Amino acid sequence: MAKEKAPKGPIPTGWMERGARLAGQTGLSAARFVGTRFKSFASPDRAQEYLDGFHEQTARQLVQMLGEMKGAAMKVGQLASFYELSDSDGLQTYRDALTMLQNSAPPMDGSASRKVIEDEFGAPADEIFSNFEDEAVASASIGQVHRAELKTGEKVAIKVQYPGVDEAVRADLKNVSALTKLAVAIAPNMDPSEVAREVKERVLEELDYKREASNQMRFHELYKGHPFIVIPRVYPDYCRTRVITQEFIEGDSFLSALEWDKADRDRLGEIVFRFFYGSLNRFRLFSADPHPGNYLLLGKDKVAFLDFGLVRALDPGTHEHLLEIIQALIAGDKERERRALEGLGILTSRTPEIDAIWDHLVELNRPVLVDGDFTIDQAVVQKAAAAGFDPRSEAFQALRRLGVPGVMVTFNRMSFGVHSVLGRLEVTNNWQSIARELWEGAQPKTKLGRAEQRWLKKAHPDWEPPLASL
Repeated sequence: MAKEKAPKGPIPTGWMERGARLAGQTGLSAARFVGTRFKSFASPDRAQEYLDGFHEQTARQLVQMLGEMKGAAMKVGQLASFYELSDSDGLQTYRDALTMLQNSAPPMDGSASRKVIEDEFGAPADEIFSNFEDEAVASASIGQVHRAELKTGEKVAIKVQYPGVDEAVRADLKNVSALTKLAVAIAPNMDPSEVAREVKERVLEELDYKREASNQMRFHELYKGHPFIVIPRVYPDYCRTRVITQEFIEGDSFLSALEWDKADRDRLGEIVFRFFYGSLNRFRLFSADPHPGNYLLLGKDKVAFLDFGLVRALDPGTHEHLLEIIQALIAGDKERERRALEGLGILTSRTPEIDAIWDHLVELNRPVLVDGDFTIDQAVVQKAAAAGFDPRSEAFQALRRLGVPGVMVTFNRMSFGVHSVLGRLEVTNNWQSIARELWEGAQPKTKLGRAEQRWLKKAHPDWEPPLASL
């Protein structure tokens, strides 16, 4: 991976210091923009050049600041980087720059990781592992990954939480208003209150690596022997609250797939779709962090899925209501749709009628409403987002009066995130046909589907399609 310059000092942990960095960045950007405007007036023929330069410089500084702050501040940047929320050229510049945060943030010095390991295990890293490499091979919002080897010879990846990140995260959450304003500046159609809620839930859960290790072990067991989905093995004896030790897997980043030909991108899109929605519908369990930094591409036929810090389980009743929402849309039955939404607490006697949000729901779920090939591209994802978060859309005011149960915040994060990833790939498939395999056990029509069906019969012979009992 490309090596980033490490920050010179420790992570700032005080809420005033971290808030000042955010405010300072905003002030510098404003001053720079005024200068840009003056230059544009003086040389109107170069106005676009000056504006592009302003956006590029501001984006670079924003990425550096968020990366050095770590914690919730950087998580907002990562979150915004993979949402297809605007086709504005200026905002595209920010999204492209923030994409760097998906795979690599400025790393901490290896000695800091060694100190965390010694604190967690009560012994130096060299006594725990037969080999430990100080240079991080990957880094993210609250931790970084080192290559190592167990005494028994296994090659492992060790994710180590940054020292001081717990305090930094809690400081960020005190500044959540500033953070959500920053997110809206990057992606203006995002609902700031939902961003605040999501950031708080997401980052606080990520602090407990033991919980994440348990989640990953569960997924590893569920997908053992799968033909194209790989979940790295976890070594629980080498996991602690701030350390996860797992199988080391070599692979390429998601971004490399953007250069693949159409057939290969379609196959990758199908794998991503099957993992997230297959987990939801077969096991009532899903990972809600689908951003592209959490995939390793193993050639063009397999994908390793990483990071299980945010995992949600669904109760049977909630799952049934979610299925009903889609089935009612496919049937064009508004009364059935209203009952399903009321069952989840989204519609109540004080919220809008179903007619006010029907078109938005159709747009949001359009890929699975079409029984035929459908291309998910950036325009499709942007249109779905605009229907809910653009004040000019007909559904905007109605949607703001809906109930939003906690589970739906996480589900929508997963669902829209997956579709954003598919939109980047510009993939085509019969998504309804794949979904019917997951809903009702329909016969697969793709090569991947047939391979998965053979695995399912062997690995989970007692599985019953959820719609079979409805």
